[in-house]
Amino acid sequence: MNMATGLDRRHPRGVIFIRVLVTAWLLALTGILLAYGYWGWALLTLAGAVANIALAYRVFRATARERRSNGPREGRE
Repeated sequence: MNMATGLDRRHPRGVIFIRVLVTAWLLALTGILLAYGYWGWALLTLAGAVANIALAYRVFRATARERRSNGPREGRE
């Protein structure tokens, strides 16, 4: 199953970069929530961070597979 949408195929680096930034923010928010004792909300944001990084990895794998299947570009051997 191909997980890359149209935007992911056209701009994979940008999409992955944004997903990594959002994951970093969610992990920081998780730490803040844990520090104040909001365990339920912290688990929710942690689950979101894990899902977000998993989607970024799937986009990376899908676009890398497409790049490999296109073969060498013209002028390169």
